[in-house]
Amino acid sequence: MIEEESEIPEIWTNKLTKIYGRGGESVKAVNQINISTKSGIHGFLGPNGAGKTTTINMLIGAISITDGKAKIKGENAGSIRARRIIGFLPQDPSYYEKMTGEQYLTYIGELSGLRRHDAKNKTLELLKNLKLIEARDRQIGKYSEGMKQRIGIAAALIHEPELLILDEPTSNLDPIGRANIIKDIKDLSKKVSVFVSSHILSEIEQMCENVTMINKGKIVLTDTIKNIKKMHSIKTGQNIVILNTNSNDKMIQLLKVKDFISNIWIDGNDDKIHIIPKDIELLQKSIPKMLIDNNVILRDFHQPETSLQDIFIEIMEDEVNKK
Repeated sequence: MIEEESEIPEIWTNKLTKIYGRGGESVKAVNQINISTKSGIHGFLGPNGAGKTTTINMLIGAISITDGKAKIKGENAGSIRARRIIGFLPQDPSYYEKMTGEQYLTYIGELSGLRRHDAKNKTLELLKNLKLIEARDRQIGKYSEGMKQRIGIAAALIHEPELLILDEPTSNLDPIGRANIIKDIKDLSKKVSVFVSSHILSEIEQMCENVTMINKGKIVLTDTIKNIKKMHSIKTGQNIVILNTNSNDKMIQLLKVKDFISNIWIDGNDDKIHIIPKDIELLQKSIPKMLIDNNVILRDFHQPETSLQDIFIEIMEDEVNKK
């Protein structure tokens, strides 16, 4: 049976492995990892030295695969067909800094196989879309770091790839530059699939629905961020709801006798009511009526969400404790 195109993963690996060196001096940088990504933005996250860049270099064909398999939309990683599918921005891109932005992109377009006329047209389109048109005649060496990252993304897009692979795209940028690149990536994902690596988890959380975590060359977890947070909540039992009113003592007395409350207390750190409900929906339905009936003013009612970074740190600590 022939797979329909929509079912083919953007990136697929099976026991993908990279070993540097031989014998006792060998280092297993990537250790039998399995990845399968869909369209959209997929985050590839882990600490520095986790194996992210090595994995990406195998996917784009920059280094050889020691063992296992990797495919890009069904094509063998490193093949000419697979390379045509990919647009790539490395962690530390280099440029011909005496070229202007327009000259550089046109040159890259021609190297990618575009006719000069088409390369020029595509260059102008990308310069406009990435807000670089006013700097088209400026030498790249005089660009800010954020502008250099955007010209790098433009170069990766010049041949109209189906998959954009970005390795630490916000590295060395200030907060404004980071925010702009994140917005650019989210906008681009409407037209092209994106696989983005980063060790800055807050940025991955802003961009992605699906993530793969890697540490010391091994895949630790791969899932949607929503599912990861849900599983973490169930595992830790931290289904906590925080309530704050102008009469917390009265509210805690009213709530602690309810069947849908598992535990309730006033936390000494914030002086707010912390609730562990048996049925959170019933709690949410009951609170408004209780407030009105008892003439109590609501100041705060929310369920705090653990950040992806906090969860990742816990997962990494668990991995260390297993050894």
